[in-house]
Amino acid sequence: MYLVAAIFFALNGVLAKSAIEVGFTPLRLVELRNAGAMIILIVLVAIIRPRAFKVRLREVPFLLAYGVIAFTLVQFLYFFTISRLPVSIGTLLAFLAPILVAIYVKFIRKQPVRNRIWVAIALTLLGLALVAQVWQGATLDTLGVVTGFLTAVALALYWILGESGQSHRDALSLTMWGFIFSTATWSIIAPWTSFPFAMLLESGAPIGPGWPGLPIWLIMLMGIVFGTVIAFLLVLGSLRRLGAERAGIIGTSEPVWAAILALILLGEMLTVIQVIGGLLVVAGIIVAETSRPTQVMPGESPLTGE
Repeated sequence: MYLVAAIFFALNGVLAKSAIEVGFTPLRLVELRNAGAMIILIVLVAIIRPRAFKVRLREVPFLLAYGVIAFTLVQFLYFFTISRLPVSIGTLLAFLAPILVAIYVKFIRKQPVRNRIWVAIALTLLGLALVAQVWQGATLDTLGVVTGFLTAVALALYWILGESGQSHRDALSLTMWGFIFSTATWSIIAPWTSFPFAMLLESGAPIGPGWPGLPIWLIMLMGIVFGTVIAFLLVLGSLRRLGAERAGIIGTSEPVWAAILALILLGEMLTVIQVIGGLLVVAGIIVAETSRPTQVMPGESPLTGE
């Protein structure tokens, strides 16, 4: 489930950059994607699990925090990052999240974490130094790197909250409420009265050598269905079955898919040194994921709750 989601997320990043490059801002991109995803999920819940619309008052703070962090901050920070960095590098920075999860478990939860977490950190720092080519000075956009690290923080919180939230709710309704609160947040930040609807009829940047750009409305529709609704449900379903740490191991394939798709579709090239650095980071992430004892959560279907 997470492997398929990782491919969808990576493809979504490539398509989103095509829209961003012609002036469709990351803020509006996330706002429209979240609103579309919210509508689809409300219909699904109404058909499959109508009782999930019931919310206890004590759930509201958690659902609000989950929606803002998972579906507002993660997406906006990621899209802003790839607007300033290659998709592969932006995705790689975001996936430092598993290391942050392991550190959180060790120092905040005070749960056992194997000492190889320090090996993971060392591999990651070395890999990032190679990706950034620090010996050549500042080769990467500084703001993009900062928001990439912030994306990792938000993604780690999303995993932790998503794993915790499914002890009380099924994946489908949890995702729906997350998008409801996220869409409400965006509607306050950027009112729909100023949304550039006319841009939806324009074409994005070409996504392949000699290829025409896809209409932005089609990019958004694909992002809503495959890169948002289906992908997030698959992630939550895998979290339910594997736990945050084991699901994150599968998630490390996303930077690899992002690099391959960005190379094929956007022509984004990395140097040999940067590729080696990226592989070291992925290795560090996997070591971090295996540094804490595995706790598998009971299985539950994201659609039926069974």
